[in-house]
Amino acid sequence: MIKEVAKDIYTFPVTLPNNPLKALNLYVVKGKDRTVVFDTGFNAEASREDLLNGLKALDVSIEEVEVVLTHLHSDHVGLVNLFADAGCKIYAGEVDGQLINEMVTREYWDALEALIPLYGMEEDELITDENPGYKHRLKKTIDYIELEIGKYFNVGDYHFEILDLSGHTPGHLGFYDKDKKILLSADTILDPITPNITFWGFEYPDILNTYIETLRSLKNLEIDLALATHRKIITNPHERMDDLILHHNERLQEILDAMDFDREYTVREISANISWRIRADNWDEFPRAQKWFAAGETMAHLHHLANTDCVRMEKGEGPLKFIKLKEQIVPFNKESMEDVKSL
Repeated sequence: MIKEVAKDIYTFPVTLPNNPLKALNLYVVKGKDRTVVFDTGFNAEASREDLLNGLKALDVSIEEVEVVLTHLHSDHVGLVNLFADAGCKIYAGEVDGQLINEMVTREYWDALEALIPLYGMEEDELITDENPGYKHRLKKTIDYIELEIGKYFNVGDYHFEILDLSGHTPGHLGFYDKDKKILLSADTILDPITPNITFWGFEYPDILNTYIETLRSLKNLEIDLALATHRKIITNPHERMDDLILHHNERLQEILDAMDFDREYTVREISANISWRIRADNWDEFPRAQKWFAAGETMAHLHHLANTDCVRMEKGEGPLKFIKLKEQIVPFNKESMEDVKSL
């Protein structure tokens, strides 16, 4: 269960019940003067049991650790109140830290629910109470120490530079030790699944492009090991980042191919007519909770296509409408587009 992935860095799985992600890879970095836990798991009993059992196996008590929250999603922050109530120091970034506390309120979730008619998804009857992020969120706000991008977070022999890995969430953080060539990448680089890149609102311009720029910046770093918080620990991070960029080129092209010229489309119509790696034969059979994520990801890609003049986005009364303008996407790089055409 417990695995030492590098000197003094340990990981163990924390169950995410009834969720396609299955588990969170929780990381514990042990130093002489401090022990730091990165992320927590859902606010759910199965997650809580795994968390406590893992810490016990490492001979670590809750009271003696510090906690870093890499980003706002409930599978990463849901159990943070457990540590806050024990008097632990909690760390979070400026952007996602604020959003983590807003997630406690119903107003935060009502704002997300307001996207349902924008996407044209009223008939899907999405219910906030069924959203796993809502069900397993933290239950009360926390006091946290704000982490500053570009500064260092030191634990034992590790000197982690705090990186801005925005994209998967508006304020996702990463932690990079240049000498050891280790990146705690959380949900920015995953394998074999791909991180969900969703639409967060028009106040975050082209979040898909933000994510790709994050990957490009990481490709300039020497990284031998990327500590992902779901599925595999990644030993070929640069190759995997290329795969992720290619995936989004393919996804953008698939969306364009699903559209005819001179016809308006809603987010829902496009979501229902592109491929998804999920156990459902068609859109109607999708679990309702997963429709949230599918529609949000479709919208993020359509927003990028609008920003690159491949589609026109029309705002008015009712759902957003998208009209195809070009046959081919503007690729994130030529190599990726050549690969797409060769498939």
